[in-house]
Amino acid sequence: MRLLILTTQNSGVGYHRLMLPIYYLEKTYAYFTDTLTDEVLDEKFDLVLFNRFIPGVQLETLKEKQKKYGFKIVCDIDDYWILDSSHILYSVYPTQEILNHIQAADLVTCTNERLWNEIRPYNSNVTILPNALPYGNDQFTDVREYTDKVKFVYTGSITHEEDIKLVQFPFKRVASDMNLRNKVHFQLCGFDDRGEGSAHIWHRMISNFTCGLKLGDVRRFLPVTDYMNFYNDADCSIVPLRATRFNSMKSNLKLLEAACKKIPVIGSHVEPYLNSPMIPVNYQGDWYREIKKVTEDAIYRQEKGLELFEWATTNFNLFMVNETRKQLYLNLNGR
Repeated sequence: MRLLILTTQNSGVGYHRLMLPIYYLEKTYAYFTDTLTDEVLDEKFDLVLFNRFIPGVQLETLKEKQKKYGFKIVCDIDDYWILDSSHILYSVYPTQEILNHIQAADLVTCTNERLWNEIRPYNSNVTILPNALPYGNDQFTDVREYTDKVKFVYTGSITHEEDIKLVQFPFKRVASDMNLRNKVHFQLCGFDDRGEGSAHIWHRMISNFTCGLKLGDVRRFLPVTDYMNFYNDADCSIVPLRATRFNSMKSNLKLLEAACKKIPVIGSHVEPYLNSPMIPVNYQGDWYREIKKVTEDAIYRQEKGLELFEWATTNFNLFMVNETRKQLYLNLNGR
């Protein structure tokens, strides 16, 4: 089976939904590119895979090439195509283009049942392939470094500015508790000021997360193949998320990442984090209380980290999910 994978080198979603799973898909030839050309298609591929849509390629062009070369189309969806009005990309997001590609695909894959229910009216051949990690391999090991303070980390991008605002005032309470403040270190990971106006957004996020650097510091972005280094000296992951329709369609990837290092997660008790062993935050005061408990109770911290690890490796192991993925592709290809 020959697969053509359309993605970009530094795409986080491309890494987790296409590059990483296909890399571990046994006995399958795959060619990765960011352009769909006749020169590439002349190599004869059975399936063409992409996430959401193919930038720069009109749907009509894709269908013409499908008719000419005889490949099947696999469209992967990891996020809802209707953004919240507060989202930084709201005014420019290609919602209709994504829907058009969903409808044209021979197979649609997605991360969870909530997305599955939204996709099904547009394409009945949709299957859930949850995000999963190859635990114990590559950057997804439990290698840890230890510091003299309890370190809390958040990894993300400027699209999460509104989510970071959730912890602004609870973290000020942490900063005002001198006994607790001297025991913790907060780190915001992923700083990237290359985009127009992004530096201003990051500075607001840094201020909200670290209380103007009183609680910690910031780390620049890393390549997708190295980003798990953000967790190497972490003791707990912080995952604030607003309860919105768009956010509810997300996957639980941040929990799976923390599980690699056997560290706990304190996070908003909303989809997609329900029904997990995360330490839940239901009210704003819970942030301070849970941070204090995780900081002062090392046994509790370790137990919650191990519980998350067992849950993730049992339910979201890439090698198991890939068994379903490979059979899906074989069935689609008629083998």
